[in-house]
Amino acid sequence: MARAGGTAPGLLSVMRAIVALGLAAALAGGPAWAQDRGSTSEGAGPASQPRLSELEAQILGAVAGLTLGAALSRPPEGGAPALSPLGAADAVVAGSAVALFGAGFLVRRPGDAAEPAPGNINGFDRKIRRMAVGRRSLGKRRLLDHVSSATLMAAVFQPVGMLARADVPERWSRDIPVLLETTALTLSVNNFVKHLVRRSRPEDHFCEEEQLVVPCRADTRLSFYSGHTSAAFVAAVTGGMLADFHRLENRKWIWATGLTLATATGALRVASDQHYATDVLTGVAAGSLAGWLIPKIHKPDPIETAAAPVAPTPSTAVPLVFASGRSTAVVTVGSMGGGPYVGVQWRW
Repeated sequence: MARAGGTAPGLLSVMRAIVALGLAAALAGGPAWAQDRGSTSEGAGPASQPRLSELEAQILGAVAGLTLGAALSRPPEGGAPALSPLGAADAVVAGSAVALFGAGFLVRRPGDAAEPAPGNINGFDRKIRRMAVGRRSLGKRRLLDHVSSATLMAAVFQPVGMLARADVPERWSRDIPVLLETTALTLSVNNFVKHLVRRSRPEDHFCEEEQLVVPCRADTRLSFYSGHTSAAFVAAVTGGMLADFHRLENRKWIWATGLTLATATGALRVASDQHYATDVLTGVAAGSLAGWLIPKIHKPDPIETAAAPVAPTPSTAVPLVFASGRSTAVVTVGSMGGGPYVGVQWRW
């Protein structure tokens, strides 16, 4: 991919349109927002609904993320390098995101009539669920579900606030599209895998056994893998990579807060009984990989620093020594570069 000269305007326009379309589609029907949100509202009575609605949690999280990102954004001294221009590789990634998102709906099938037995869940997931969920009431699980949406939105919007405040070159034409690109690809891959694997959520899987909701809601079979977790981690890692590339002053805090929000999102998905531990761990890996790999394509060229001045060395010199008590003066007379040279050293 070319480092200089940019890319043809037509290619950039097409690539940006594909990225915007893919992200819009992912946000409108992707697993992290729409599918997870719809699956938690069915079969729950008014008593199980927390006072904090999911929409309110998302708004609070987005505002908190923007504020936190802007507060941590401090440009480095001496200027920041710009990311390398968008190119053909970005068009391929964006097109793949749209294709995978559409393919997820093509492989989607209606739910099976027969439910798997609870004993089919592996021992690791059963043990983690027992420790994280226990006998928590349905209302508290719903509240944790909504809180996980708040931490997700905070993780997603923190790098947006960071870039909006940072005085870095080409942030609107390069950094923001890279952030959108990584998010769109991550959600599209997640959407495809969810509809391909079709794993039951733990709340649905154990519904008849625990009888927290009567009757049980329709099983959407969208547990594997966690869209909330993968979206949070791709935003956190991408934001940290961009902060490193631009050498922002608080880049360590940007990494720390982003990963903390993403980790909290994953933990809350298990505690709210919406995902198994393996769903969340897979989401961590998928989001982190995309957040690390795609920004690497746009790693800026290092800024050349001026070399330190070198003391002149005479080509021909005759030292003259003058001594007076404990003091000694050394005068060097000669030529350097075709011109006269005089050097004086005083020793006590």
